[in-house]
Amino acid sequence: MIPIVLIIFGIMGYPFCRAIYLSFTDKLVGMKEHFVGFDNYIKLIHDKIYWKSLWNTIIYTVGCIAAKLALGLLLAVILNRQFKGKAFFRTVLLIPWAIPGMVAATTWRWMYDSTYGIINSILITLGLTKVGIPWLSAPNITLLSTMIVNVWRGIPFFMFSILGALQTLDKQQYEAAYVDGAGAFKQFWYITIPSISNVLGITTLLSTIWTFNDFENVYLITGGGPLYSSSTIATYTYDMAFIQNNFARAVAVAISVIPLLLVLIAFYTKSNKDT
Repeated sequence: MIPIVLIIFGIMGYPFCRAIYLSFTDKLVGMKEHFVGFDNYIKLIHDKIYWKSLWNTIIYTVGCIAAKLALGLLLAVILNRQFKGKAFFRTVLLIPWAIPGMVAATTWRWMYDSTYGIINSILITLGLTKVGIPWLSAPNITLLSTMIVNVWRGIPFFMFSILGALQTLDKQQYEAAYVDGAGAFKQFWYITIPSISNVLGITTLLSTIWTFNDFENVYLITGGGPLYSSSTIATYTYDMAFIQNNFARAVAVAISVIPLLLVLIAFYTKSNKDT
């Protein structure tokens, strides 16, 4: 095991420990660092943009996960039934997950364009609006614009994970429940959900971590703007490190949210043991 442990530590352990150390320094890009203690973390407490980015990240994560879970579960239940063209719809619904993130974000950025974008063109044609909606320039809707793309891309992951779990369920349970007088909703609530709870849990946990750390989607669509209205922890970390060249503060921003993720993982682990 020693070679494997050394490789893992070299690839992940050492950089992580180095990052923690740098968060306690005044490291600037291209400059020698000096130890400053908790100065970077104290500054974060008084940094309004940091708290705005953290709040945006929470809204972004919770909103996207709720939508992906609900829509993914709905589509999985539909695709678990027999109907004509099911294989075609499975393939089509997988496309958002298969498209590279940069391609998807760039395409949606063009679609969101207030002048030439196809979304505004369709809305105007249907008479739903008279002028183009500023999807990428209005501070009150830019975060929503990025969330829509994340949900669109993430639904297939939930859908196929849940669909795989649904196809392993014993149909005799449903037959027995039907004989006992249980309707479709009760069968779904008391048989389906408990039976796939483990899959729902691990799928939600993984997607939560990915969504919380989502960078390319937000950065390529809005860049965190305007006025940090769609800024998340990931984009603010990038801005702090490579735009403001304050590498130590950037690392402190990234490390400051690790406790939140650890609490989430611990909560899932405890819930999984209880079930």
